[in-house]
Amino acid sequence: MRTLFLWVAILASAMPHCTAQSGKAAAGAGVPNSANGWYLSPHGTIRILVLFAEMDYDLHPGNDLQPEGSDHWAKGQLPTWKDDLFDAFPLDPPVAKVSRYYHDMSIGRFTVLGDYVNRVVTVRESEQRNLRDWSAMAWEEANKAGKLETAHKLSISDFDLWTDGGQPGMPKVNKPDDPHSYDHVMVIWRNSSVLTHGLGSTDAGSAGLLFGHPSDTQSRFGAMNGLPFGILKHEFNHLLLGGNNFHSGGGNAPAFTGYFMPVQGGWSLMGAANSSLLTCSGWDRDRLGWRPEGALFAIQARGPSDAVVNGNIQPLQGDTGTYVLRDFITTGDALRIRMPFLPDDEYPQWLWLENHQTTAGNGCPTDQFQYQYMDCVKPAVPGIYVQMQVDKDLKEGNNIFGGHADYLRPVLANGNFDWRLRGDTTTFRCLWPSPTMPYLAKDAWANPLTGVQEQEFPLFDRDGDGLLTRKEAIVPRIGIWNGRQVDDAGYMGSTRHVFTPTGNHRIAMGTNPSSANMLTLAANMAREVNKARKPDNRTVYLNGISVELLEQRADGAIVLQVRAGDTRLVDDVRWCADSIVLPPLNGYNGTALTLAEGRTLKIDRSGTPTRMEAMEGNGRKAWFSPPTRFSVAPGARVVLERKAKLQVLNNSEVHLWPGSQLVLHRKARLDVQAGSRLILHGGATLEAKAATLRKLRRKGRLADAAQ
Repeated sequence: MRTLFLWVAILASAMPHCTAQSGKAAAGAGVPNSANGWYLSPHGTIRILVLFAEMDYDLHPGNDLQPEGSDHWAKGQLPTWKDDLFDAFPLDPPVAKVSRYYHDMSIGRFTVLGDYVNRVVTVRESEQRNLRDWSAMAWEEANKAGKLETAHKLSISDFDLWTDGGQPGMPKVNKPDDPHSYDHVMVIWRNSSVLTHGLGSTDAGSAGLLFGHPSDTQSRFGAMNGLPFGILKHEFNHLLLGGNNFHSGGGNAPAFTGYFMPVQGGWSLMGAANSSLLTCSGWDRDRLGWRPEGALFAIQARGPSDAVVNGNIQPLQGDTGTYVLRDFITTGDALRIRMPFLPDDEYPQWLWLENHQTTAGNGCPTDQFQYQYMDCVKPAVPGIYVQMQVDKDLKEGNNIFGGHADYLRPVLANGNFDWRLRGDTTTFRCLWPSPTMPYLAKDAWANPLTGVQEQEFPLFDRDGDGLLTRKEAIVPRIGIWNGRQVDDAGYMGSTRHVFTPTGNHRIAMGTNPSSANMLTLAANMAREVNKARKPDNRTVYLNGISVELLEQRADGAIVLQVRAGDTRLVDDVRWCADSIVLPPLNGYNGTALTLAEGRTLKIDRSGTPTRMEAMEGNGRKAWFSPPTRFSVAPGARVVLERKAKLQVLNNSEVHLWPGSQLVLHRKARLDVQAGSRLILHGGATLEAKAATLRKLRRKGRLADAAQ
């Protein structure tokens, strides 16, 4: 018997979580491929057997949290939603919630059916030595009925469509076992004192014999408050994708190592309590090979003439022009942009763009924000939803199930900022009222490269000990934005997070958020796994890539313009990161960077932590980031137009490397704050008013590299 136990809890704020066979083998016979799934295949058809169970706490009645049941599930009866989980037979389109979910997410590639034993299984506490194995207890009690009887009169053969023993990443055999074995058995509990609502786990293995037969895989969940959709899909998706290191999209927990310091929200198959959208992501579909019949490319979009084009692009290699993204859920269209300049020994990164037309536009019941049924959450709006993928791109070979969790980070249209805690506790009204710590955010604290975005749980040194742990993270419920209180559960998704042709419609080098790659810091509860060394990305490489939304067509398709060499900054910008590199981009008028007339570029120190240990200062006023080091690479030309201003702040440094140029219009300004420096390396060119340069040299703020 093969057993691989994975424990998961879905909570309202932060979650501990967890723990898979293809209808057709993926390419590379004999070589593991992610499209074949982990322990279950993500292709073809599977039918799940469900047991509905309850506990009779005859020894300790006080442990029964629902002694008489509830409106949705009365004591001694089956739940009212028993037929809303799975369709027993294929329907087009599927009707039951979980069956419809897998149909929509897989673009029809994966059919998940199910049926249930037609009576509730009541387990008496007095007949159990301990209350530990919540599958085995239900199986043993169900066996007392003598034979399998389901609501739709199915037999063991209907639940055995796949051969047991499929290995991770290898093709699964679409034939029954001899003797029969259930492909998957789920136990759903009404009133478990351990598996309360939103808690559950899954195994690759069996809990013994159920009506004389074992199972290939199994799971168990609590359903105290209703149909346990979130935990059910999360746990089942482990068997398709991988273990705890595949937690992403709002499904990770502080204990598991992720690519970023904060635990991330967002959306994915592995999303759960902290997800915004309830759908899969482009990464999920690419990973599992869920693409339209006859697809020409693994990731595809449309060109201006509606011809299919490759959606996996590299703008600096010539992949620019007009692209059309139709609705992501129904067509699978997506764009994935590779971040250039990252060294081969660091984590690669890609920017994903998906057009979600939402439930109102595409009819998909889950293409919406998780809690938009509550009055305080505005429904998701049609537009472009964006995430950054870090690493986790190996789909073939022996290491395809490695890597860390939180490999997807939301990129939100309202940008990234340095946040501060207000210092008090108040009660928020949205979702479930309870105490929370408000945070402050201002436009002046914009930090597109390293700042906080609303769909993550930022860390603050709340105990003032100079060390950050994820125990000190906050759930961003109430924000004071430029003095105005916002209490709308933004961390669960907001209309302000969506790129639209009539709203924030551009991602570029000088926008917030930025088109550049992100800093990563693989971390768990309290430890930097790589100690900020490779393969972590500790440098932001500016790239001149831009994506602009031009229009949304009547059918929901969105037209985008992708450019390279978009290097003129037309808004005020504040850049903060451990290290920022401006490569020799050939952009506007041949420059790597042009600061437009009257605009200000600040090179500043990040007020958002980029490390887990304080680097300077004391108590709650400590810096958890180093001063920014901005490097203008050899061959890069920077021009400041009339009345433009470059500021270097908070001990940051600007390095002009040999062959680089910084040219200021005679009415442009160069402001280097005390403690900060501009450093010239041999062969670099700095053109500015002589009086400005003399003053900076006299104050020690302009220096040659030898000094």
